[in-house]
Amino acid sequence: MGNISRRKFIKNATILAAGGTAIPVFSFAKKLSAFSAGKTSSFLLIPPFLGRSTDSSISINIVAGEQDVTSFIRFRRYEGSAGTGWQQTEQKSIDAFSPAEVTLAPLTAGTFYQYQLFARERTGGQFQMVKEKTFRTRRSGPCSFSFAVISDSHITPSNRERLGVLSQISGSVLSRKPDFTFMLGDNIQTFASHGGPMKEEWDGPMLYSLLRSGLAELPSSVPIFAVIGNWEGENGWHPARERGWARKARMAWIPNPGPHTYPEGGSEDEDFYGFTWGDVLCLALNVTGYTRSDHTILSAVGKADDWSLGERQSEWLYEQLSRSRAKWKLLFIHHPVGGNAGDDVNSRYGRGGGRAAKTGEQALVHSWMKEFGVQALFYGHDHVFTDIPVDGVHYVCVGSAGAPWKFPESVTGYKRYWTPSGYTWVDVSEKKLTISFISPDRLEPEGKVLHAFEIRAK
Repeated sequence: MGNISRRKFIKNATILAAGGTAIPVFSFAKKLSAFSAGKTSSFLLIPPFLGRSTDSSISINIVAGEQDVTSFIRFRRYEGSAGTGWQQTEQKSIDAFSPAEVTLAPLTAGTFYQYQLFARERTGGQFQMVKEKTFRTRRSGPCSFSFAVISDSHITPSNRERLGVLSQISGSVLSRKPDFTFMLGDNIQTFASHGGPMKEEWDGPMLYSLLRSGLAELPSSVPIFAVIGNWEGENGWHPARERGWARKARMAWIPNPGPHTYPEGGSEDEDFYGFTWGDVLCLALNVTGYTRSDHTILSAVGKADDWSLGERQSEWLYEQLSRSRAKWKLLFIHHPVGGNAGDDVNSRYGRGGGRAAKTGEQALVHSWMKEFGVQALFYGHDHVFTDIPVDGVHYVCVGSAGAPWKFPESVTGYKRYWTPSGYTWVDVSEKKLTISFISPDRLEPEGKVLHAFEIRAK
């Protein structure tokens, strides 16, 4: 991060306490560790973060703690309590409070691996093992597996109770051992009303470090894929400079697939992308970044029908849907490309899910979903769980993982919905998708299933 960057990160970290009370950066680091299940070494600020899992590699994002460190990872195929010979990465020097990325390769598709992360002070000393975890690489070909979807954590320093909710949900997800997890936006909350831009450059690193502390140990074993919402500070109507700050922080702290990670490609900014896992095509979209008219909730500028994916993203989406031969095709987005909610204000804000299937540009996307056999569109934004089938396509709002606002019918227009904090779980098999809404429970590690339904293969 560099000394100047590091000092600014430390300065921003002191606003962690509510009410404006300053907290020293070392206390900040301890609080992050507390939300990370108390298992983070002093060499690490927060647990590692897995991403970009392919047939032959995976990336591990590491954030150094209070001191500059040197680190390396060794890894091996893993079966139960046994494994084959170790491989080892080169040593990497990491500045204090800064993220760095390490790639593990070569790997084998659909295989469990064990890794051990070693670190020491940059100035010398003995290497210590600071993390030991397992993960599975991307599966190829038809198979059964499961994944999780969470959304709307709205992490911000002044509302630390949201970190607790996210941590509980993350623990429940981890206990179920998914292949991967999607986060569908509003994962953080900028310090401005209803999705305003970043106020300064170092807000992003602080917010994303808090988000990762709330995710706790989940990303250490389960690859994460993120979608951008309207609160991340990257909206198309935000000033270019502030959008750049937000984008830089997201790409450094929450790495997504790039345009060359998977054959499906995507954006250089890692804000839309696709991959095939088993026999499931997953396409992640960005609805807020390419919409230019101001859709702040009380703005009268943006309309319910002028949300847009932009020309390039739309062309990419059509190409991926039209050429894929996957049995299951799923879209992941913060909210549909249009709104049809309980009133005009919330319709312009993009609420309404499947009610907006025929509104604005979403009507075009919906026609493609019908034509090319998309079974479901997963989204957040509305902070409840609901399922609205339209022409055989399921619009699934996945619930909220931290946001305190649970919107009623007067806001969303939904007739049937579930309000507890929770996450969506998807079981994939050859013949069906089973989609469940799960609320974490302190007495049941895998949580309580509040509602479930099936989508049968045609």
